[in-house]
Amino acid sequence: MRLVNNAAVVAAMATMMAGAAQAQEIYVHGGTLGAGVGAALPLTSWAGVHAELEGFGLSHSVNVNDNEYDGHLKLLQGGLYLDLFPFSSSGFRVTAGALINEDELSAHAVPNAQGNYKIGDDYVPAVGAAPSATVTLPRVMPYLGIGYGHKPVSKGFGLTLDLGVAYGRPHTTYNVPAIYSMFTTQANIDEQERKISDKVEHYRLYPVLQLGVSYRF
Repeated sequence: MRLVNNAAVVAAMATMMAGAAQAQEIYVHGGTLGAGVGAALPLTSWAGVHAELEGFGLSHSVNVNDNEYDGHLKLLQGGLYLDLFPFSSSGFRVTAGALINEDELSAHAVPNAQGNYKIGDDYVPAVGAAPSATVTLPRVMPYLGIGYGHKPVSKGFGLTLDLGVAYGRPHTTYNVPAIYSMFTTQANIDEQERKISDKVEHYRLYPVLQLGVSYRF
C-alpha cells in the first residue's frame, strides 16, 4: 500500500514538473507548508492553474497521558490548484485544489525520572526499545483558500500570498515491543493508542499561510 501511495506522489510530482516546463511563471515561497518552488500557467484572463512542491522537517516533544514523546515531523508535499480571479483589475484570487503529501510524525516515548513509561494506566520499566507512535495524514487532502498573485498581468517579479486550509483526518499507529506485555495488559496498550489518537484527532484542519516571490516570463 505504501508503494502505491509513493507512486501516486511521484506521479503528482512528475505532473508538476511537466507543468513547470510550459509555465509562464515560476516562484519560490515559504510558510506553514515549508519552503518550496512552483509554477503557474494562465488558462484565461480570469482563471489559471499552479503546481508546487515544498517541505521541511521539525523535531518536537509532546506529552500524552503523562508520558513524553520525542517526535520528528516530516512534511513533503505537492499541490495542484485552480485559481479564479473575480476582479479583472486585481490579483486577488480564490483557489481550490489538493495537497498530495508524504507527511508523517514519528515519535518514541521517553522514560520518566523513575525510568518508567506510562502505558494506559500502568507504569512499566524501560527495559527494552521504547514504545513508539506514527501519525500520518491522507495522501490527498482537499484545499480551499484565497490568495494574491499568479495573474498574468506583466512580465517581471511579483509577490504571491496564499491563505487557506487543507482537510485530512490523521491516522495513528502505536507500536509497543512485545517485552512490555509482561508488565501491562492489551487493554492498557489499546487505551494508550486511543489517547494518542484523541490527541491528534483535533488536527483535521491544516492551516496554510505561504508567502513568495514570483517571476513571470
